[in-house]
Amino acid sequence: MKLEPAPRILIVAGLCVLGLIALVVNEGLARAAGVEVRLPMAAYDPRSLLSGDYVTLSIREPLAVGEPCPVTDDSRDWLALTPTGDHHTLAGSAPSLEEALQVGPIPVKGTFTCNAPSPADGATPGQPGLIAMDVGISRFHINHAEARRIEQILRDQQVGEEPSVYAILSIAHDGRARLKGLLVDGERLELNWD
Repeated sequence: MKLEPAPRILIVAGLCVLGLIALVVNEGLARAAGVEVRLPMAAYDPRSLLSGDYVTLSIREPLAVGEPCPVTDDSRDWLALTPTGDHHTLAGSAPSLEEALQVGPIPVKGTFTCNAPSPADGATPGQPGLIAMDVGISRFHINHAEARRIEQILRDQQVGEEPSVYAILSIAHDGRARLKGLLVDGERLELNWD
């Protein structure tokens, strides 16, 4: 039996829609089943005129004066996170999931860079360092007004102060991070499909 082109196109389109629905449902289930972590964010340009409004996720953790940078090398593509108060911080990195579990309780696939703190020099006080983490998530799409508000909050943050904006991630058992939302001045902005 040979089908006409129109029914074939409809069948292929229907299969594509079913595949997309399955993907969305699977990602939603994985996001719901993962361990929720909150990581501090720093200022970064939140919008792009070509691709709409969004907040660029710049996960950055301050490093106190006198505190050394964690060990890093290119073969370590797993991060280990540990709870610290109401959020999570980097405990270290490792080359495998099993080794990351030995460093900290929450392993996540990703990398980091570290700018070491500068020590005090005479009358000049020491400056804190910065750990920047990349866990494979770069954007949180949101309307223009909210993106502007979050941009201003991020820019008003002072070095050494408690962060005002956190990325809320779900870390699955396979170590993959999925974005759940943002915590902005105590207000939770959830990623949803509405």
